[in-house]
Amino acid sequence: MEAAILTIGDELLIGQVIDTNSAWLASRLNELGIKVKIRISVGDNADEIKDAVKNAMNLAPIVITTGGLGPTSDDRTLDVLCNLFDCKLYENQEVLKGIADLFAKRGYILTEVNRRQALVPDRAKVLFNKVGTAPGLYFEESSAHIFVMPGVPFEMKEMFTNAVTPYLKQISGNKIYVHETRVFSGIGESWLSDTIKTWEEKLPKDISLAYLPTPGFIRLRLSYMTEDELMGRQLLNKLFDEVMPLVHQYFVSNIDEPIAATLLREMISSGKTFCTAESCTGGFIAHQITSIPGSSAAFKGSVVAYSNEIKQNFLNVNSETLLQKGAVSEETVKEMAANALKLMNTDYAIAVSGIAGPGGGTADKPVGMVWIAVASKNNIETQELKLGGPRDVIIARSAVSAMFLCLNVKRKEDK
Repeated sequence: MEAAILTIGDELLIGQVIDTNSAWLASRLNELGIKVKIRISVGDNADEIKDAVKNAMNLAPIVITTGGLGPTSDDRTLDVLCNLFDCKLYENQEVLKGIADLFAKRGYILTEVNRRQALVPDRAKVLFNKVGTAPGLYFEESSAHIFVMPGVPFEMKEMFTNAVTPYLKQISGNKIYVHETRVFSGIGESWLSDTIKTWEEKLPKDISLAYLPTPGFIRLRLSYMTEDELMGRQLLNKLFDEVMPLVHQYFVSNIDEPIAATLLREMISSGKTFCTAESCTGGFIAHQITSIPGSSAAFKGSVVAYSNEIKQNFLNVNSETLLQKGAVSEETVKEMAANALKLMNTDYAIAVSGIAGPGGGTADKPVGMVWIAVASKNNIETQELKLGGPRDVIIARSAVSAMFLCLNVKRKEDK
């Protein structure tokens, strides 16, 4: 079963609003075993909306639209659909009551403009909006199924989950896509592919493998369509177990999550604490960690020591070390990590110093040269990185590599 996604609104085409709806919908449809054939975005032009809907119906039996259902003059989706499917509008009393109740709860006055949102096509089934005012619609035209939803993301997600999904399950049958993901770091995509080539070639033909690279780590995903989710997951996990001996040294997590979440989760589970001392990453590691709820259970803090003055005065890096070895050196990051460990009284400390570019590099220390260190109460481990790419990519890869080193140091000490 295939679907087409149509997002509507001038704001999407001019870049004023990022289209997150189609990405979210594609993921949910995939889980339901429905393949997305095409994703289309059009502006608030009636003729273009009409042509896009007709084109989508020709390409896939399921069409899902978002946007253009508001009460203002630039919202034209409803009029287009009425024209396309030869409908008449009527005032749905249940929708009107829902709008009136919502406005009363918020202390607003129900105006004629808002009342217009209770007008729905007589040939559509109404999908009630439990968190907003614009109702959704479901049209059945021959073999086509058209689901029309608001463009506001939280309204669309609630409606799709609770109103649209039951219809889609009936239409598409009981098969679903099951995914299992493993996260790896410290190895490039092509090297990972070479390492697991023999295993990949032996995968069953009805199981698909995807490489999903991000700066610093790779998500390896297996997918399988089945009617039995438990059996499907057991099969995929068994296949991953077979490949793990080849790549265990690069393994981060069997949960599809950022490496910061894996590091934090493992620190919390073992009752350990950690901190960071960052130079070229500018607090990016600390930001990623503290973006996760509950991070205070293990993360104590960070010193962003961007200049040598701060490295020396706050992290007590020896002036002779900075003078003789430089800020980007193994010796400097070792002192940064060891002193941060003492300063913040943690079990582990991560330190990073490097040249993120685009300027500042030399023949001896080019752009992309980064030193990372992880200190514990028993040990200090270091690693030199030679990274390529623009500044933001170097920073991201440095952060991931530093967290991966910390994860490995902790895992070794836990054994």
